[in-house]
Amino acid sequence: MKRLSIFALIASVVLMSACGPKDPGLKDAYKNYFKIGVAVTERNVTDPVISEIILKEYNSITAENCMKPGELHPEAGVWNFEKADIIANFCREHGIKMRGHNLVWHSQFCTWMFTKHDENGNPVVELDEKGDTVWVERPSFGRFRPGGPRPQGGAPGAAPGGAPAGAPGMPAMEMTKVPKYVAASKEEFYDSLKVHIYTVVNRYKDVVYCWDVVNEAMSDANNLDASYEDSFRKSQAYQLCGDEFIKNAFIWAHEADPNAGLFYNDYSAWTPAKRTYIYNMVKKLQSEGAPITGIGMQGHYNIFDNPTLEDFEKAINMYLELVDDIQITEFDIRINEEAGGGLQFSRGEGQQYTEEIQQQQEQKYKDLFAIMRKYKKNISSVTFWNVSDRDSWLGANNYPLLFDSEYQRKPVYYTVRDFKKNK
Repeated sequence: MKRLSIFALIASVVLMSACGPKDPGLKDAYKNYFKIGVAVTERNVTDPVISEIILKEYNSITAENCMKPGELHPEAGVWNFEKADIIANFCREHGIKMRGHNLVWHSQFCTWMFTKHDENGNPVVELDEKGDTVWVERPSFGRFRPGGPRPQGGAPGAAPGGAPAGAPGMPAMEMTKVPKYVAASKEEFYDSLKVHIYTVVNRYKDVVYCWDVVNEAMSDANNLDASYEDSFRKSQAYQLCGDEFIKNAFIWAHEADPNAGLFYNDYSAWTPAKRTYIYNMVKKLQSEGAPITGIGMQGHYNIFDNPTLEDFEKAINMYLELVDDIQITEFDIRINEEAGGGLQFSRGEGQQYTEEIQQQQEQKYKDLFAIMRKYKKNISSVTFWNVSDRDSWLGANNYPLLFDSEYQRKPVYYTVRDFKKNK
């Protein structure tokens, strides 16, 4: 009798294992396809309700903001590891690996690296022929004018609909005199950048399985006939170093952690122009020794024609000529017609999540995931950009994610998770 009970117990365990959990998370549904990731803040992982969702649904985590270079390293010799450490320690505690985001980005960058510093780490001020400090005027944005709320997202001082800075409800632009600093040489910039990459990668190498080494370095020109030089964003790093800074960043990241996947990451990477820019850059720099092992295709799509399914798949196939690993790195699908990296302050005020809009969103998620599953041998992870609509950089009224503002599953969640039933 005892022997029969043991056999019955074993049989029940096998049956439960075969059937899987009654309410699987996204990571369970996609365990034979790719990792399902999410971008989080330190608040997300310390909130018991949100952290429970994270642990149930996802097996890859990205720090949404606090690992960006300017956040970690705002001044020479100053490091802000606290928030990033909270997320990294959450992952360590629960056995979840991280995508590192990111090491080099023109926005939220360590802009102090472009200034010469003395042996004490102080910026070197430019002096005139008399030995006096040279002063320059720069715009600054102070108090907000009456007439409306502070805008969220987008470039400082930009106004909805192209209204000038200083319009009602916008920050008042003022000119402020500041010292003029001596510019760093390329070699000095590289010295600072190498230290940054080595320090960050080594601090998190036990928990980070891949890095977005360079983020958004290509132009938005949307010109298929652009020259190689014109295909780049004219960032400070590019103006100082050309494309060499990209190659060096990958080399240093690889030296710091030879086991990490190293990604170039960009938005609108499906468009004919930008995918061509990315392809040509990666191919050239790989031939020069840059260890670029993967390409991150940011999502930030919409329910309309961004992306077209044909161009999305074409981009995947183009990149597979150069790398074996592709990741969808910042996935969300908004209900307005904007897309890519720009927000333009249109965060969905007044938009209605009608039944028709909901169905369009469900269909877009369904179609894109069908293509991604088709390439499961080469797509290693798909990362949603935030946990819920409430957290999204797009604003809750753009309804971009699978969880609503109350952290409840939306119908589109089941479209994504239950793809085997929904075929």
